[in-house]
Amino acid sequence: MTLGALFLLSALQCVACSGDDGGGAGGAGDESTADNSSSSGSSTTGSTTAGTGGSGPSTTSSGDPSTSSSTASSSTGAVTGGGDSTGTGDTHPKDHCVDGYDPHPSDAAMKDGPTEYTKNGQIDLTVQPEVISWMEENEWQAAHFEWHSIRRCRGGQSMSRVNICSSAVTVPSDQECKTTGDGYQFLAMHRHMIQSLKQLWPKHSEQFEGFKKFPTTAEEVPQQWRSDFRAWSATTLANAKIGDEIDKPENLSRFPDEGALGMWLQCFAGQAIPGASVQASGLHGDLHFKWVRSNNTDHGLGNQFTNIDNYMFWKLHGWIDNVWEKYRVAKGLTPTDQKLKDAVAAQCYEMDAIAQVINPDLKPDEPGEPLPTESGVFHTTVRPIFESAIHKCSGCHAAPSTGPQAGLSLGGDISSTDIVAGLVNKASKGGGQFKLVVPGNPDQSWLYLKVAGTAAQAGCRAAAGATCQTGVMPQAADGKPSVTSAELAALRSWIQSGAPAPTKE
Repeated sequence: MTLGALFLLSALQCVACSGDDGGGAGGAGDESTADNSSSSGSSTTGSTTAGTGGSGPSTTSSGDPSTSSSTASSSTGAVTGGGDSTGTGDTHPKDHCVDGYDPHPSDAAMKDGPTEYTKNGQIDLTVQPEVISWMEENEWQAAHFEWHSIRRCRGGQSMSRVNICSSAVTVPSDQECKTTGDGYQFLAMHRHMIQSLKQLWPKHSEQFEGFKKFPTTAEEVPQQWRSDFRAWSATTLANAKIGDEIDKPENLSRFPDEGALGMWLQCFAGQAIPGASVQASGLHGDLHFKWVRSNNTDHGLGNQFTNIDNYMFWKLHGWIDNVWEKYRVAKGLTPTDQKLKDAVAAQCYEMDAIAQVINPDLKPDEPGEPLPTESGVFHTTVRPIFESAIHKCSGCHAAPSTGPQAGLSLGGDISSTDIVAGLVNKASKGGGQFKLVVPGNPDQSWLYLKVAGTAAQAGCRAAAGATCQTGVMPQAADGKPSVTSAELAALRSWIQSGAPAPTKE
């Protein structure tokens, strides 16, 4: 990282942070491509040529997104690229958070479109290798994960790899899905990421463009995904229609401000939104879950450590950003709005600061030993349910090396023996007082209650480090279980019989 980013880290240590109870209510990030006609590129056009134009050396936030804009001085950002002028007459080292990035040298020869990544017979799509290499060199994958982790500090759900909650970076008072301030930052952070990639690869900006409309048919997604396309629920389609038609008066009136819209897009379905009459849509999670591969998670959308490598990450987050921009235009907000520019620049500075506390020698996990040959009811009957192409549980709950959601592994590059060891009599991060699996008692096993869709009626009580996330799993917008009666019976029978561990052969 650069000297400018080190200056920022020192500045962040001086910022006071007000106390607030937060938690991992769900949602990943959103993106934003601040369209500044004078100093930043549009989220709706392929190329961006300059930064966001942030100003003022502070980082503050509140639950009210109208006051939660974070600002950052152009003198504290990372010094990158060529040129030394802001274009305003002031000469200073180029600051990518304000002035943007120069095109990357690989822009001239890089291939168009996605790259196929195949593992275990499943094809996933990533952005081009040159993009992934740049993100690795600049710690973007890890910084993106830690950006979300620091917003889960006060709910005990951080899962940080670098103890980010105790680092020099200030823990935001707006914790994930707790305030509309967080919803606004969710939008601004991803806009920063999208516009930066478009600046670096202006000739290949299609890789970072979102869906023009919510994809409702197989023909609207890349060829590699069409055979696996399945219809959305009626609830998801209804919410998607609101998003696509956000500029209609009846839809604008649902959201008092941009932060409320950000929460609606980001957070789990049913989450209350302060000041709004609607509840969160869960669309962000719906889109992430739609394109996970159950046995190919190295760059998958469910892999919290590397999901920004995935081509569909930018398609879905680009759609979210398009909805936000359409809302802004309908509200009469301009691309040169200083609040917007400051908010996007602040997220750039925060990611730079987070990257500074990440281990500079951080390397990808070394390939593990081949998985053992195993047998037993869990291995042959239960595990396949979690790894099926329909349920895709292991797409978000893979091996520990992928940063599985809620720390729960249900498949992927992990033995069935280790999966069971991580389930039996283990506390649930989202199930209050419940254990994940209680041998002999499926009705007291949080895993079974979640899959059966009965967790909401189980009497969950939040405990230290364990919230009560009672929605059905696999996630469904209509809240109904997606497993078949036979699959549910198989899971119940395994637990009822004592949840026996597999046998290694």
